[in-house]
Formats: sequence, C-alpha cells, structure tokens
Amino acid sequence: MIGKCLVLGGGGFIGSNLVEGLLKFGYDVRVFDIKNFSKKNIQEFENRIEIVEGDFGNPIDVQRALDGIDYVYHLISTTIPSNSVLNPTYDIETNVLPTINLLQYCATSKIKKIVYISSGGTVYGIPEKVPIAEGHNCNPISSYGIVKRTIESYFQLYKKNWGVDCCVFRLSNPYGERQNPTNVQGAMAVFSYKSIKNFDIEIWGDGEVIRDYIYIGDVVSALIKAISIETPEVIYNLGSGEGKSINDILNLIRLYFNPQLKVKYLEARNFDVPVNILNISLLRKRFQWEPEMKLDQGIKLLYNHINAHNG
Repeated sequence: MIGKCLVLGGGGFIGSNLVEGLLKFGYDVRVFDIKNFSKKNIQEFENRIEIVEGDFGNPIDVQRALDGIDYVYHLISTTIPSNSVLNPTYDIETNVLPTINLLQYCATSKIKKIVYISSGGTVYGIPEKVPIAEGHNCNPISSYGIVKRTIESYFQLYKKNWGVDCCVFRLSNPYGERQNPTNVQGAMAVFSYKSIKNFDIEIWGDGEVIRDYIYIGDVVSALIKAISIETPEVIYNLGSGEGKSINDILNLIRLYFNPQLKVKYLEARNFDVPVNILNISLLRKRFQWEPEMKLDQGIKLLYNHINAHNG
C-alpha cells in the first residue's frame, strides 16, 4: 500500500466516493462515522476497508481512528446552512471544538497531511465580484459559513505554528452518484428524485439563484491529488468555475427526462446567497487539474443512478 488514509465521514455521499477513489489508487482506507451508520454507500467495497464507529466529539474515539494513519480527510459537518442558525452553540460545539482536538493530535503525531472540506458556497457571503477568487473578502451570512471559515483559520494557524501539513477545499455544489435524493440539500439529486416520482418541486425564490455545480468524480480527483503534491497556499476553491441557475437545472430535467415537471415557487430565504461562482484558476495551476464532467452529461448519470436505486 502507498499509504493509509482515514476518511472522517466516509459513509456519506462525498466520503464514500472518495473511499472508492482512494482504493482504486492503491491506498489502504479506514472509515470513521457515527455509530450504526448506514453502510449502503460503501457496501460494494466494505470488505476492503476498515470501519471505526464513534463520536467525532469524543477525543478517545477519534484518537482510536487515527492510530497508524498517514493521511486524514475531514468531511464531517453536523449542520447544514439552513439549520445551522437555529442553534449556533451546537454548531460550534460539534464542529469547531472537535476539529481543534483533531488538529492538536495531528500536530503531535506522525500524520503526514490533513485535508478539510470547507464551503465555497457560504464562506464568502454575498460576493462583490464573480467568479470569486480565494482572496475575496469572507463575510458569511449563515452560522454554517462562519463555522467553516473559523475552522479554516485554525488549519492555517496549526500550519503556521506547528507545521501541520494541510489543505482546505472551498467546495461548491457537488452532485453525483450516492447523493441522498430525499435530503433537504443537494438540489440536483432532490429535483431528479421528485421528477422520477412526479412530485411537486418547491423552489425558494424565483429560481434565478446561481450556483457552481461540480460532479463528484471531479471532486474526488482533486481530493486524492491533494495528498501527493505540495499545497503551500492551503486554501483552494474547488468547483466547475461555471454558474447555473436553479431554473437552468430544472430546464435540463424537463429537456431530458420530464417535460411535465411541476414546480412551485415560494418566498425567498434571507440566508441564500444570490450568486456563487468560484474562480478555480489557483487549483488549475497548482494541481494541474481540470473539471472533466459536463453538466448535461453529469445530470444524466445522476438521474439514471437515482432512477435505478430509488425508482
């Protein structure tokens, strides 16, 4: 094996795709997730990985998972943008504090590198300029974004003061296979599922909110490359570099799958950033990386996967 990787949150959408990618590259993989988590996403390769179940907020559980590990991927988040503001204290206690404990352990152990997924969609807030580069001001308008930005700062602090080798990705809106289509976030998967079931789709606002959508395979390729190259800038935008509105996504579903798609438009929410498109030129340069999947191809893969598994 070329190294042993721990994927914190490895049973989820992004985590399971990352685990599969790491196995293909020849890495030894250990997954850490909550007790009795669903193994559905990892069932195809469950017998090829190690699984540790526990509480991210419990340092003993986390240290047990870190034993003998070379590289750490931190994908755990206990909140989403829409519910984070309901209990900011919980957001801090379950995300910031456990991450500081994790960084402290990495600073005093033989961990070679730690990679964290932040949020390119929330840390910047309402942008002054698009596409948004990493040097853009960060003025998040949700607790979720504030917590992500805070954790980024601790990564930079631990690199500067204790030499912890790390890489932070400000991820845009990932989509693809294994995304939960009945979740409250992940617009493309939710829309596809409701289209298949002929359910009404409810949209907050007029559908003109613009987001940067990136296929999960492109996300995984960047995540894996991060542990094999130098990443001196620490923070990198990870997206497609292109913006599409909610209505654009709905129109693709109408065009390819369901011309009779039913949509209800509701009152806009005050924590939704109107436009978010990431500038990915730094990632392109440092990683020699390009997003390969085109949106119309990616949505077909996602739609067909959901139809096959949830039809």
